[in-house]
Amino acid sequence: MGVFMTFGSIISWMIISVATGVALVPLLLIAGSLAVFVPTLGYPLTYTVWFAIDITFRSPTADDFAQAQAWLDNRALA
Repeated sequence: MGVFMTFGSIISWMIISVATGVALVPLLLIAGSLAVFVPTLGYPLTYTVWFAIDITFRSPTADDFAQAQAWLDNRALA
């Protein structure tokens, strides 16, 4: 899926370049910087939303809390 999105984005920028007469290199530089900064800046929000969806559909059980406590106890010993 990521490959299709990447190449689709590049092809879109090439079409925009031809249609508007703007040089392709600046458009690709803008697209590259957006590809790096948008996911980096949006990660906390998207992680929180997907975690909330996961908690909504799969509520934590007592066993989940016991596993978390065991992990914390083991981490404290190390």
